[in-house]
Amino acid sequence: MKFSAKFEYALLALLYLKCEPDEAPVSGRVLSEKLNLPYRFLEQILSDLKRGGIVRSVRGYQGGYQLNMGPEEISIYEIYEVTEGKMEPWDCNSSVSGDRCAADHNLCVINQFYADFKKTFKDLMKSYTLNTLCQQTNKIKDNAKREPSVA
Repeated sequence: MKFSAKFEYALLALLYLKCEPDEAPVSGRVLSEKLNLPYRFLEQILSDLKRGGIVRSVRGYQGGYQLNMGPEEISIYEIYEVTEGKMEPWDCNSSVSGDRCAADHNLCVINQFYADFKKTFKDLMKSYTLNTLCQQTNKIKDNAKREPSVA
């Protein structure tokens, strides 16, 4: 399974805003440079995250973006919804799906599997928060510091 660049970049930007020790606003330009992401695309993503209530922007010379709520309150699913749209469950009662299911029972079974998969995936994303990912990032960083580098 592959995520879109938009979702991935949103996660990277939000992790930077949460995991870096400086809690001052961070400009889109600085985020772009630090994360090596395309500036214009990142600004569009940050704008979407702002509209979704996940970040806020601060104007002025030292302005930029900050999290709008605690990282333990931001689920990965919320970020997914802002960047990708709602993950709608499969609806076998819709006219298109219903017609296909009635004509092919194998397709109906596949549709049920898909609906179960989406529910499980959605529940998993809801169980992870930005804080969870940041804690995992910090563990990886700590382990990397302890391991001697091989040159």
